[in-house]
Amino acid sequence: MKIRTKLLILLLLISLLPLTLSMINHSISSLRLSNKLTNDTREQLQENANTLLLTLMDEYGQILKRDTAQVLLALHLQAREVERLLANPPANNFPIYFSEEFEHPSSQPEGLNLSTQHFRPGAKGDLHPIPVTYQQQVVFLPAGVKQTTVAEDLGRLSPMPNLYRLVRDIRPDLFLWQYTALDSGIHTSFPGKGGYPAEYDPRQREWYLAAKKAAKPISKVITDLSTRTQILTMSMPVYRPNGDFAGVTAIDVTYQWLFANWQLPAPWKDMSEAMILKFHDDTKKQGASLEIIYRAEQQGYRGNWQMPVKQQFLRADDPQSLKEIFEDLQHGKSGVRKVRYQGQDYLWAYGVRIKDQPFPLISMPYEQVMAQATRAEAFAQDQLLSTLKVSVIMLFGVVVIVFVLAFRRSRKVTQPILELSEAVEGLSEGDLDVRVNIHTGDELETLGSAFNTMGARLLEREQMKQSLLLAREIQQHLLPSKAPQISGFDIFGQSVYCDETGGDYYDFIELSPNKLGVAVGDVSGHGIGAAMLMTTARGILRSQASHQGCELSPLMTTLNRHLVRDTRDDSFMTLFYALLESDTRACHWVSGGHGPTFYYSHRDKIVTELACSGIPLGIIEETEFEAMSPIFMASGDILLIGTDGIWETRNQLGGMFGSHRLTRLMEEYASASAAEISSAVMTAVNEFRDSAPQYDDITMVVIKAVV
Repeated sequence: MKIRTKLLILLLLISLLPLTLSMINHSISSLRLSNKLTNDTREQLQENANTLLLTLMDEYGQILKRDTAQVLLALHLQAREVERLLANPPANNFPIYFSEEFEHPSSQPEGLNLSTQHFRPGAKGDLHPIPVTYQQQVVFLPAGVKQTTVAEDLGRLSPMPNLYRLVRDIRPDLFLWQYTALDSGIHTSFPGKGGYPAEYDPRQREWYLAAKKAAKPISKVITDLSTRTQILTMSMPVYRPNGDFAGVTAIDVTYQWLFANWQLPAPWKDMSEAMILKFHDDTKKQGASLEIIYRAEQQGYRGNWQMPVKQQFLRADDPQSLKEIFEDLQHGKSGVRKVRYQGQDYLWAYGVRIKDQPFPLISMPYEQVMAQATRAEAFAQDQLLSTLKVSVIMLFGVVVIVFVLAFRRSRKVTQPILELSEAVEGLSEGDLDVRVNIHTGDELETLGSAFNTMGARLLEREQMKQSLLLAREIQQHLLPSKAPQISGFDIFGQSVYCDETGGDYYDFIELSPNKLGVAVGDVSGHGIGAAMLMTTARGILRSQASHQGCELSPLMTTLNRHLVRDTRDDSFMTLFYALLESDTRACHWVSGGHGPTFYYSHRDKIVTELACSGIPLGIIEETEFEAMSPIFMASGDILLIGTDGIWETRNQLGGMFGSHRLTRLMEEYASASAAEISSAVMTAVNEFRDSAPQYDDITMVVIKAVV
């Protein structure tokens, strides 16, 4: 029986039954209508809340991703410079200030002023600015460490203020402290300050021990020694030239900046809780999977620097309810889920998790979100009671009106449903352009609008899928199909992406019969965004190389200026560019934050690393890139230019391939051709990784000088 007929029979029965039965039926019908309206309102409110929260989480996730990327970039630059300095002879032309000298006016360094960013709590709980200097670093030696025994490392690290300042300029509002601690006991911190307690030993701090154990960048929430506030410390180990562990370098991040852009709607602001979490998907205990890195309400908290910050975990009353959340996090999806938490129903909105990076989450009481529906339900019940009082008077008139309007009104209800049914059938048969035209002014119209939007979105997804396939094909065609032939050199290049599209790049630019430009780059991130940035850089580089390909410094400066103007704040790339001359077998080169690059000397039978001559491209517009001294390659010399996907490849146990394995391969295959060397490296990397997934693109160009 059709809905139209059912509605007519129901209305007729109500109009013909005795007064009491009519009142009861009317009450039941009104109550059902109230419940339906309430349920529809709840569904709409939750849909709206889900949409808004997902939008907010995407925005917060992008902000957190940007800030995390900037901190990791700064940390890698800092670590690379520390390792470079440790490989150099001690410098004697830089002043060294120990922590004790900051306490006495006669020995304090220049530029010591009260900070506007660093505050130490007083005895009464008030805050006092800490005197700091951005011109010098401070050196602290723990008890038992003598200055004479670490004099050489002190001299090597004495130029660090220059690098600290350069790194800090990336995000001065985000960085609190920058510091490096060596296994020998040396601790340098920037900006320079005093106030170190005698019992302080950086080698016993959590950030040091965790980075040393993990052998990779880690993040820890600790209580800051100077400000007594909880801060986020990101640290990573540094190594000496022989590969031995040397120490740890770190950057402290101020939390208030992580939450500065989190702007919730006013009605939700006071009842919601914002958090930054870290997901441990390798744990066997689901209750220890969502680690709370930081809560917004912790801002301003002051504690004891000697006490480790207790780990906190976000747990639900019913662990099974977290299963869908875990699946979303494992697949890199954002979402909004209803969870039973602390005896109440909550909405948890969480952002996209990228690998092991932290992600945002907002917890909000479900009933607060549904408050409007609750008020609507109470209002409907009040109206029902009022209606019952006058139902006796209106009953007979309503019977007549219902009978007349039954056919008209039922058609307005059933017609949109029929139209939607036909449209759904067309959509199921593949007609993505099918649309409905419903203007009822109620939920049916909303449903019709949602249906019309669904077809367009399905069409967009299909088009996006085709576009990604086309983008991959185009990008593969942009890479050189084979290495060029140039007298005096044997050259081979290859690239293996970890996604459909990648951010690694290499190119050969023939400038003249005896001159060849060789470029190897690594764009931050993966996927279509990185591929677009790589394509942009390739086009600019090829265009500029035809005009100033022999002038390496202006070429890199121009390319950097274009990338800064044309890319987002969280996008950058490293680039190594070399100019080969066949008549002299000279290799002129410049590096934009790319490294290390490995050079094998046939005469000395050893492999050395070329120094990095600049920061990555696309970060700071007014940056000059210095062309380094050329290399005159003798017969048998080998230059291997690669991306970090080679030496940072990890196996199932978390071990890193490392640069030492790469140098041994170059020495072992020194007599082989460029293609054979490249194949040997790729084979060794794949065998080392075994069944572990490939997380980064791998690109290398091998240049060998031949007779």
